[in-house]
Amino acid sequence: MKIVITNDDGIEAEGLKKLVKRLSAVEEVYVVAPDKKLAGIGGSLTFNRPIRVENYPLSLGEKKSFRVFGTPADCVFLALDVLVKDFKLLISGINDEPNVGDDIRFSGTLGACKEAAFSGIASFGISIEFGEGKNVFDGAVEFSALLVDFLKKNHLPEGVFLNVNVPNVKLKKIRGVKLVKLGRRQYSNRVHKVASPYGEEYYWIGGKLITDFEKNTENSSLKENFIAITPMKVDITNYDFLEVMKKWKIKFP
Repeated sequence: MKIVITNDDGIEAEGLKKLVKRLSAVEEVYVVAPDKKLAGIGGSLTFNRPIRVENYPLSLGEKKSFRVFGTPADCVFLALDVLVKDFKLLISGINDEPNVGDDIRFSGTLGACKEAAFSGIASFGISIEFGEGKNVFDGAVEFSALLVDFLKKNHLPEGVFLNVNVPNVKLKKIRGVKLVKLGRRQYSNRVHKVASPYGEEYYWIGGKLITDFEKNTENSSLKENFIAITPMKVDITNYDFLEVMKKWKIKFP
């Protein structure tokens, strides 16, 4: 299968390299990835300047590899229209932190997947849970290979992409796979004001995680050492409420 791999951690990220090496042994792999880490950039596109692209061989078995001085979504646009063309699957990752709950709205990993889905290309984003020490990518690498084989025979509906989160543990400790809904991942104290040595005010955005106790979500699955898969879609219309709104008597002018 002709596959494009991208990410939001930059082309030199460990997770991307491990994934490229594993899949290049059995698939036709192309890499189109940002030049640097761009976590939190979502599905942003670059409109205010030209985008530079460089050949950037990783020498991991891939057919071609490109370093893009733009966003993950830029990478998808360029792969679709110029750099690769006619590929069947986009994989975004392996991200070195989870993409769960409310955080998905910021995710450059999933921003790339959504852009592919808008163009009718099957895609999945794959991430690992936070780790206390060195990140363990083996589970995510091997599950990605399994999922590629599965998607050859089981096609995603148009406009649907998958959000996959994997425990940050050794392969033998992963207990299985759960298909779950999106949970919540909210924060308190999200903005912190700081001052420079010259008295200028600045703000850090971050916050303290509010624990999600809801069951059957990606959060709860990861805590139990299960891989979590959540199907997502580009059409976010609230169809139930649309039917309610059709009863509204709105007239203009």
